Amino acid sequence: MPDGWHVSEVTDTADESGQIEAWEITLARPSDGATVAVFLPKVAIESTAVAHGLTSTDEVIEVLMHRAVHPIYEPNLPEVNPWRMTGDEARAAALERVERCKRDHATVETTVKGRTAAARAAADPLSPLRSHVRIDPVNAAAARLEHQRAFLRVGT
Repeated sequence: MPDGWHVSEVTDTADESGQIEAWEITLARPSDGATVAVFLPKVAIESTAVAHGLTSTDEVIEVLMHRAVHPIYEPNLPEVNPWRMTGDEARAAALERVERCKRDHATVETTVKGRTAAARAAADPLSPLRSHVRIDPVNAAAARLEHQRAFLRVGT
């Protein structure tokens, strides 16, 4: 049975220079008290969506949170370069990796259950991330195409 992780804390922070705004996210595994701290630059949500062809903020958060715990279980699993594939292929690879983690190792609870939207929002430690950026699938796809064109021009 996969381990269960949940987001226990989100802190608004920055890097040591103070120039890169970020969140520090603490993931906890209640079964043994283990924690993982994730330093997540605020630009990572949108840039992950663009790189992997993801279509919503929730989808990006799920990918990022599972990416944080997956190396605990498979430390030598190589990262896939999303720029070497189409947007659809990159999205499928990212989501397959999340499903592999969920199936074989661990789940990360990224949503809060509650009776009303207001109750869920009030209890959601990830609400700062969800409210920081809204992924527009059309804009993200256009940005991905522009990035790929630039990579092709420089020969990567």
